[in-house]
Amino acid sequence: MNAMGDLFFLLPIVSILFYLILVGFGIFIVLAFLKQGKERNALLKEIAEELRRR
Repeated sequence: MNAMGDLFFLLPIVSILFYLILVGFGIFIVLAFLKQGKERNALLKEIAEELRRR
């Protein structure tokens, strides 16, 4: 194959990889926010329990 044929062969593969990377990064961001929210809720629960004891 010539160079142009190789380029057209690789273009769909590169675009699929690009979208998979974007989806993976999006999932990572969502999981990071969920983890941060759980940690914040646990801290707030701990503070609320401390305030109830007083």
